[in-house]
Amino acid sequence: MRAFAKVNLILKVLPKKKQEIKHRIKSLFCLYPKLYDEIYIKENNTTTISFKYQNKPIQIDKSKMLLAIQYCAKLLNRKLNLQIVVQKKIPIMSGLGGSATDIACVMKWIMNKYGLQLSAKHLKFIALNVGSDVPFFLSGYSSAWVSNYGDKVIEYTSILPKFRIILTNIKMNTTKVYQSISKNYVSKVNVQKSYQILNSNHFCKDTIYNDMWVFANKLNQKLCKFSHHLSSHKNIILSGSGGSFIEILKER
Repeated sequence: MRAFAKVNLILKVLPKKKQEIKHRIKSLFCLYPKLYDEIYIKENNTTTISFKYQNKPIQIDKSKMLLAIQYCAKLLNRKLNLQIVVQKKIPIMSGLGGSATDIACVMKWIMNKYGLQLSAKHLKFIALNVGSDVPFFLSGYSSAWVSNYGDKVIEYTSILPKFRIILTNIKMNTTKVYQSISKNYVSKVNVQKSYQILNSNHFCKDTIYNDMWVFANKLNQKLCKFSHHLSSHKNIILSGSGGSFIEILKER
């Protein structure tokens, strides 16, 4: 199975209330089919998960994928023992949804194999506890407006601006970026304005498309220097919490 990468053309992050465990978002997600992980799954006597890069074993946290499998097993009221091998091509900690798309791919395999259907309540649990990006990847949409904690996904069917991904090899920890958000933080993203500008194919460098840009830059000086260099001669947006960028191309 192919687990595709994603980008956030727009990412508005709302201030987190005291009783909330995650920030609410409003984001325009788009799949990037040119970049994907390859996942091999089969039934097994026990559950084993391994990650490889260029056919060499690599260490990646498996806890969220295990949680997703256990949650599916609970909903199905049966044991699920799977052998999972993930050939990584999506760079780790790149803001391209590599972890979430892998988890969603495994969940889709389970859903197709055992006829599992997920309700809105299930998607909210997954968004809060497994990964905010997972419901989008489960939706099957190539692009969508994603809101709340990531659990509300509405298909986007209009024309998108042409773009490409710029990989930096700079690793950004999403949890740490979100933890760096100040308590008195106010979102700088105007979703309607950002959308209108992108949809008109006239990129505006003064418009903020991603609230995470400033916090990611503060956490990593290398990313900050890279973004300043790129923005001097390219139309760029940070994807997710970094460290990859989206270059908006002029032609549609």
